[in-house]
Amino acid sequence: MSECLADWWDSEIWRHTGHGEYRNPVSPDVLLDSAPECIWPGLMDCDFIPLLGNSAGDWLCVRVDEKGNTDQIVQWYHGGGDWIPWGNSLSEALVFDAITDRLPGPTRRHAEPAEDLRPVTGGSQTDALLAWAFEHQPGRVRDLLNTDTSDDVLAGELLDLGVAEIAIRCELAIQHLTHPDRDGLQSALDGQAKSDVRPEWLFDIDRIPQSQRQQLIDQGIDMDWNQRWDLAHDAAQPVTKLAPWLAWPWDVCGYAAERRGDRKDAADFYQQGAMCSVFTDQSIRLLTHWASDHAAKFSVARLQGFDPDRVTQSSYLRTLLGPDVQQRRGAVSEYWLGEAATHESQKDFHALHQCLIASAWDVGVDTIQAYAPLLERISQAAIDSNQLARAEVAATHRRCLRDRYGL
Repeated sequence: MSECLADWWDSEIWRHTGHGEYRNPVSPDVLLDSAPECIWPGLMDCDFIPLLGNSAGDWLCVRVDEKGNTDQIVQWYHGGGDWIPWGNSLSEALVFDAITDRLPGPTRRHAEPAEDLRPVTGGSQTDALLAWAFEHQPGRVRDLLNTDTSDDVLAGELLDLGVAEIAIRCELAIQHLTHPDRDGLQSALDGQAKSDVRPEWLFDIDRIPQSQRQQLIDQGIDMDWNQRWDLAHDAAQPVTKLAPWLAWPWDVCGYAAERRGDRKDAADFYQQGAMCSVFTDQSIRLLTHWASDHAAKFSVARLQGFDPDRVTQSSYLRTLLGPDVQQRRGAVSEYWLGEAATHESQKDFHALHQCLIASAWDVGVDTIQAYAPLLERISQAAIDSNQLARAEVAATHRRCLRDRYGL
């Protein structure tokens, strides 16, 4: 267990309620139950342990890695199962939670909440969770949050300090691509475009036909503003090295390369993104979900458009194509189960474990029932590959599935 997380328990700071969105800690008693009620089995990846929740069903989770370490904290969104790292410690994640409303760009929500998820009950000086987080961060972090620092300076300084780098870079990429009057633009498009093209046009404003552009101008929308795909690429590109298993940075870099006419780089970026789980693509916030009618992943839809041979030559990439979501999920899951069988026969239990994880959470499965046997196999493969911490977490998710749904 990381020193930071150990202190979270030992200092009993988890007994306090914070002022941020993720202000409700899970008690050790809950987590030590055989089937903790905070775990969302099947929907939540089976190496996630929830630590703090908001009032809407979303969680900050610790992600247990193959060595049993508990360093990475991810934000998990219940509305689709998407997740993104918020820090390499719980203290980083709490700092990021405290500054999300101060970062450049649009709101960071997947959807409009039904209630205020961040009630104002006092400043950072009275937030016990944030005060604890400051104790585990450089003093400069506290200074930044307690001074009137501009959005861009705040983001830049936190990046220099290495605090919540992946999450901040995602916000910056979104900022560079989001129209300053996003709500006005979206409202105007709602009145003049079909629902299936609006996300595509908001994703890349240059895709809006000239006739519609003039109508938008007539409604007072600034259509001289340009998206900065070059800056979005610069924000995303370091994440391809920091966390190559995340899909969204590959998608951003691929499309930026495609726009500048560098088809080889675009294809290589998309190839990498195609191997990442759809639950890491931030598709609703980045608006890449407009391609989902053509393929399970944005990267594969783009590859199919300008490099179809690369897709055709890959048995895996072919499973991701087609308009029928259910068929795609079934084909992808079966592909990974086939790969798992090969590794099982070779006694390569580490690769077997990875393939079983992919069969469940590459693009998901159709029914909650399907997760029951998968979780059992994942737990056993983790034991066989000496990933004992992951084995126990997966087994706990399995017990939650049984207790919650009788499966």
